[in-house]
Amino acid sequence: MNKELKAGVGLSRKWDAREAGREVALSALEKLDGENPKFFLLFSTIHYEKYGGFQELLNGIWDVLPEGTPLIGGTVAGFMNNYGCFTRGATALAVSYPNIDVAIGVGHNTKRDPAGAVRSACDQLREESGKYANNFIIEIVATAVIPKLPRVGQKNVILSKKVGDTFVKLLPAMGRLGYGFDRADEIIELLSKKISDRTIIGGCTMDDNKFLGNYQFIGKKIEENSLALLNISSDLEKDVHTVTSYILRGEKFKITKISKDRHVVREFDEKGARTTLLNRLNLYIEEKEAVYSLYKNIYYYPLAYHKGEVIRPSMIGLIYGENLIFGNRIESDELELLAVSVDKAVRQIEEIVKNLEKKQHEFLYGVACETYIETLGSNVYLIQETLNKLNVPFVIPFVAGESIYTPEKGAHHLYESIHISIFEKPD
Repeated sequence: MNKELKAGVGLSRKWDAREAGREVALSALEKLDGENPKFFLLFSTIHYEKYGGFQELLNGIWDVLPEGTPLIGGTVAGFMNNYGCFTRGATALAVSYPNIDVAIGVGHNTKRDPAGAVRSACDQLREESGKYANNFIIEIVATAVIPKLPRVGQKNVILSKKVGDTFVKLLPAMGRLGYGFDRADEIIELLSKKISDRTIIGGCTMDDNKFLGNYQFIGKKIEENSLALLNISSDLEKDVHTVTSYILRGEKFKITKISKDRHVVREFDEKGARTTLLNRLNLYIEEKEAVYSLYKNIYYYPLAYHKGEVIRPSMIGLIYGENLIFGNRIESDELELLAVSVDKAVRQIEEIVKNLEKKQHEFLYGVACETYIETLGSNVYLIQETLNKLNVPFVIPFVAGESIYTPEKGAHHLYESIHISIFEKPD
């Protein structure tokens, strides 16, 4: 049997979903020289929803992909790979190597029941555990979706205090319907307790930064509000690295009123949270254009809290009245303003690549925050070009929140970060 590891990166920029599926699969598999892949990671932008649909994208994939190949992935805001950085199209990573066992675990209703989704996915992994000592998990989970409110529709900003307060009360019910918080921070913590002996890198599927809907790909199915785990059991060694590009600005906000679930900040310094934040940042938001402008503006002003020695950025997903509604729980009574440093991000990637160049690696997978598309601008190409110096196949989707767990450092769900894992064969 051929003991050589082969990895291929697929890319398609075609508009038609079926044609793109075929092309991305063919271009990934051609690098495997006829070997069947042990797993197939697929990421696409949301535009295929209107150009044939995601089932047709998968149909195109399975026109080419060998039957039974383990496949997970989902919709993302964009991706970087060996060919460049893209905000439209599809990409894939296929790996062939005899010393790999793969198992997939799936959980549903992540917004309504994250514990149940984690339990279901982990139970499936245990049923198909691999025989190798080194285990690594790729996690894919649905991100937040703007609630579809009665007579209002999907709006991320409501300036009326009365209306905003009314709809905040509906958020728990919206979660049961598949809208609202992604609960990814809870999911990675639950996973770390269920599967504590292996590294997990996770990312949240999303659309084109509107948060109106997103999808997960699992085998031949299109899912929503689901969790997918791909466990790679092998003899491969891995290096795992996290890049955080933010710096503290010294501007602090004392929380004086917050919801019981710690997602909704109502007051800073006993004043309305929205007014206090926007006044201090000198920002102005119009309700009618907020679905397009809120996230582009707020990414430049992330807030964060400290959990131990880790700075945890927290992104505002909704503004309802004076309430600031965060995608993750705020596990502190104080938030601090951050700034995104382009130089810091590029410098960290350069340092990682410099150290990794000393070894012979096989392939790289990671996740990067979608905010880098907005905040780094053309500098995101510097990161792609630097990673390309490793001369290994790689795919990094831009996602709506990045999770990382290692037995040494614990579980964290972050924003404004990059997590990468690079694999090498044993000596």
